[in-house]
Amino acid sequence: MGRCKCGATGRRGQLPFVGYHEACGAIKTPYVRKCPQHGQRAVRFPGTASAAELVFYCPECPPGTHLDRGFGASCDCALGGALSFTVHRSGNVFKPRGISMINPPRREVLVQIEQAGGGERALEWMLEGMVGRRLTESAAAQNPTSIRKLLEARGFDEATISAMIAAMPEAAGTGKKSLVLDLELRADAERQAKQVALATFESRIKIADLLARSTADVLRDQYQSDYPRALKRAGIERIELIDKFPVLTAQFGYTRGKSNPGDSRLRTYREKTGEYIVYGDLAQTEALLVKLDPTMILRWLIKRGFVFADVSTGREAAEAILAEMRSMDRPNPLTEQVIELVHSISHAFIKRAAVFAGIERSALSEVVLPAAFSFFVYAAARGDFVLGGLQALFESDLHHLLDGMVDDEHRCALDPGCEDTGGACAVCLHLGEPSCRMFNTRLSRKALAGGLGYFDVTACPS
Repeated sequence: MGRCKCGATGRRGQLPFVGYHEACGAIKTPYVRKCPQHGQRAVRFPGTASAAELVFYCPECPPGTHLDRGFGASCDCALGGALSFTVHRSGNVFKPRGISMINPPRREVLVQIEQAGGGERALEWMLEGMVGRRLTESAAAQNPTSIRKLLEARGFDEATISAMIAAMPEAAGTGKKSLVLDLELRADAERQAKQVALATFESRIKIADLLARSTADVLRDQYQSDYPRALKRAGIERIELIDKFPVLTAQFGYTRGKSNPGDSRLRTYREKTGEYIVYGDLAQTEALLVKLDPTMILRWLIKRGFVFADVSTGREAAEAILAEMRSMDRPNPLTEQVIELVHSISHAFIKRAAVFAGIERSALSEVVLPAAFSFFVYAAARGDFVLGGLQALFESDLHHLLDGMVDDEHRCALDPGCEDTGGACAVCLHLGEPSCRMFNTRLSRKALAGGLGYFDVTACPS
């Protein structure tokens, strides 16, 4: 290629920048004009990743003159507007959009849950403490809506259904009040509760099951004493092993630019015919279900300034919190706090679980269910083989993980900068994008510790 006109003898490189348009999703190669007199161009890097600070100049023109500063170009789409330029590996250039959901391996499972009452009964089952091995073993809901769904599924006509519902006795004396929720939140809560019901329908191992089948005194003491103590200190109601966790991970498109919903345009994957494509991976792997204690969440919210009436049971605490929450898409301040808490604990749990389970952190993923005060941590399946690391953790080291999560250092190596910008960064709470489906948003160490943190409440109850 010859010697550069600027006199440098080093190897020539390629600019790592691309231009993208948030409105239409187009991506362009940046163009830099040449000197009209000498036909040359060179670049001076400012030492940052900002494309706007690049200086382009002619190596043959007198020093101090330059051709351009940064890139400047408009998109040729019908929407118009300027292109944004950044390094090609930036998350602003390509942010995949996908979903992780519980997908039952057999359609019969979904049918049974829907016929049993669907999301409404699943929510009631969660509020009652997940009694029984599966949803269908719990007490059936006795409200007209659930009865109507059941009768419709069994083929009764509308006139018969209406007559049977009208003949139902009043639900007096049950001692339960109807739970009044924001309609959109109720849809979220029922959907998330149904996800838990689907995941636990065919596989569910509780700590009580470990105790029942253990014969060694050391293990029995561990399951009877150490595990319950560690769960209580961490403010966790239950942790259960799902050794046949049916999860679907699907990618349906991508965005460019800002990551918040509504701030950028979703570009879906499509065939040439215009039909939509969803790239999915259906796997059956191992997972841990972690459900926080609603009573402790309520106390934590009160400590943060929210006002609630006195409650005496976990169900009352859960109902009180849900009654003040709003939908996941349009959250109020209390909902934001709950989402941040559940998501932050999920990340803290994954970071420690990777060590105890002997699994790469990037091979662990989450399904966060804030309206159920729960999350799943599952291992990426490799074909039909499941390593069993989460099972080993559940059976042997769960109390060590929880104690470490509560007692370990909660400062960050990048403090005070990290703390001043939200309390979550790549050093302390962030996970890789394959692991976090929320793109490391709604995270903060302040939700866990630091005076007003969750573990400040759970580890030192008063």
